Amino acid sequence: MKVRLRDLAEGLGLSVMAVSKALRDAPDIGVATKARVQAEANRLGYWPNEAARSLRVKQSGWVGLILPDLTSEEGSFVSGGLAEAAQESGIAVLVGLARTGKEEMEQVRAMMGRGAEAIFLLPRISTEHRSASLEVANRGSCPIIFLKRYPAGVGLGSGKVSWVVRDMRGAADLALDHLYDLGHRRVAYFGGHSAARSHALHLQSVQEGVETRGMVLVGGANMVGLDSEDAAKEMKKILGKKEGPTAILCATDILAGGVIRACYGAGMMVPGGMSVVGVGDGDFARHGVVSLTTVRFPSLGRLGFELWKKGRDDLGEMKPILAKGELVVRGSTAKPNQ
Repeated sequence: MKVRLRDLAEGLGLSVMAVSKALRDAPDIGVATKARVQAEANRLGYWPNEAARSLRVKQSGWVGLILPDLTSEEGSFVSGGLAEAAQESGIAVLVGLARTGKEEMEQVRAMMGRGAEAIFLLPRISTEHRSASLEVANRGSCPIIFLKRYPAGVGLGSGKVSWVVRDMRGAADLALDHLYDLGHRRVAYFGGHSAARSHALHLQSVQEGVETRGMVLVGGANMVGLDSEDAAKEMKKILGKKEGPTAILCATDILAGGVIRACYGAGMMVPGGMSVVGVGDGDFARHGVVSLTTVRFPSLGRLGFELWKKGRDDLGEMKPILAKGELVVRGSTAKPNQ
């Protein structure tokens, strides 16, 4: 039989209010009383009725996180940081999987129906053009925070909505400055998905940065997608050029992995024959065959949760965050062979 707060109070000879305050560590309850109440609660196996508390304070104590997949490095990095931040704040996280726009919308609707205080969404790339999930959340006045990418039509006035994205322009400049300082003047670029705003910004910044620094972009814009195998195939073509690059800039660490495999397959050493720079600083960057020079970003999940929590606690507005990166120099870059 579940132990009630009233049962705990009667056994201790205290009022229900005093016991409740003691369990909440209220300042007007003595230390000795708090210790006695907690010890008795532990002995009897009492735990608070969170459902009842939610009705009183009108806060469910949980948020939703929707991901396009649960196994990718992108998904795990976002979910890990958000889950850690939520746990530190005593907030539970319900994770949902959405591989299509329809599934995203259904997940948002279901989470709102069950009382989610906010929804964090790592959307599919195609939702950058329009998001039915955003429309559903706005109709229900549920805060929604987009992570890494967000719909093109969203604005600060579009309900309780915000986003946390990476500064991909800054990432391009960090990589180009590093390669330029090493002496590289001929570089190639391998981008991700052409429909992704972040990848488009990265490409644009690389193109502008190469021109500004007096460098040469060999092969133009190679938007190879998200698969390392596609990057490897394109890299083989680059390696066949008579006057090829001495360094490769990649929009993700995954693409950099494909580039490095292609180099080794052709008998070219990294960084002896080719320097490679990625973006992300995931497991591959740290533990691959060649430790990867890359641009590291803080956890977007943690930043997003802290952004929402600040608004929930009336400590500020949910203003969008452009997360800045930092260059991590490892073993995949060196001076070019003369």
